[in-house]
Amino acid sequence: MNHFPGEAWEWLAGTWAGRETNGPPAGLPGEEARALSRVQFLVRRAARGGKGHAYDVDRAYKKVAGRRRWSGPTARWAGSVAAIAGVLAIAYLSWPGAATRETGGGSPASRIVPGKARAELQLASGETIPLEGHGKDERWRAGGIVLENDTVAGRLKYGVTEKSARDETRYHTLYVPRGGEYQLELPDGTRVWINSKSSVRFPERFGDPAREVYLRGEAYFAVAKREGMPFRVHAGQQVITVTGTSFNASAYEDDEVWRTTLVEGSIRVEENGKTVEVRPSEQYVVERRQGRHRVEAVNSEWYTSWIDGRFYFKAFTFEELVRKLERWYDFRMIYEDEAIKGRRFTGFVNKHEPIERALALLEMTTSIQFHVVDKTITVKRK
Repeated sequence: MNHFPGEAWEWLAGTWAGRETNGPPAGLPGEEARALSRVQFLVRRAARGGKGHAYDVDRAYKKVAGRRRWSGPTARWAGSVAAIAGVLAIAYLSWPGAATRETGGGSPASRIVPGKARAELQLASGETIPLEGHGKDERWRAGGIVLENDTVAGRLKYGVTEKSARDETRYHTLYVPRGGEYQLELPDGTRVWINSKSSVRFPERFGDPAREVYLRGEAYFAVAKREGMPFRVHAGQQVITVTGTSFNASAYEDDEVWRTTLVEGSIRVEENGKTVEVRPSEQYVVERRQGRHRVEAVNSEWYTSWIDGRFYFKAFTFEELVRKLERWYDFRMIYEDEAIKGRRFTGFVNKHEPIERALALLEMTTSIQFHVVDKTITVKRK
């Protein structure tokens, strides 16, 4: 690696530190320079935010092309710079000690820990069953209800027997608190991933003509297909009807925007007397304050990846981003400058990593800083 010119390392260091640079050092072959321009753009866009516009690599490259050339051993090693740049970016975000420190002079941010599998089931009888702290594959059987709880996987399988058949409809509710998440498997085979600060209310048994559940907060549904028996999710004023499909519904009461994102299959959203059909990779968006509704094409992964361990943000305001993190990490954000709330960010957070890593990266690449005391984070401009 000794063959790399000092300018290359200086440029890379400046990129990771968030300093403004005009582009890759002069003399890189075209493909390597374009790749480095792309890496620099992605790192900054993830940290500082953007509006999702396309990046013209060729145009950026032309701005620095034509300057002095490298030659000899330097040119032969230059092609490795792009790969090293990508490794450095990933290493910073995943290296165990990358940002373990006190943030903004406050108490150690490690007191704010990632969420975990935890929930409680409130039965129609009023009995409450905590779903953490039990051995793996704990089982309960009472009153015609069969429960299989796997606390390691964070999954509850709910079943009924013929003895549970009743004329009246009785409902159970699975609650997930801040700093938690859980999976629920219903008797029909439908699987539900329930996010932090959310709940799903479901009947003791499904009856004709439809399977109906009630959502508060956010959940991902993988609905089992049943001919002639549609599955309906009631979320606020919305009724989402499916026959067999996968989708994510986010309808937190304290969010200004509600989103229903379809992964596969088809859904129909009814609200205020209007019905809208949604297709795969489309999203039904409700802007609650403005009273506006629309369907738009999206990358569904951005809105469903939380079940796989990542939070993606695409042009989210800082306030929207923080609200999601608050639910998972169970902390409170205080703003010394309200204008920070409206700044937009694009990127992702590994939800199982300590939050101080995300805070450190934001501090390093933006003009904001954080002060952490216990479970309260104060943000201000530098």
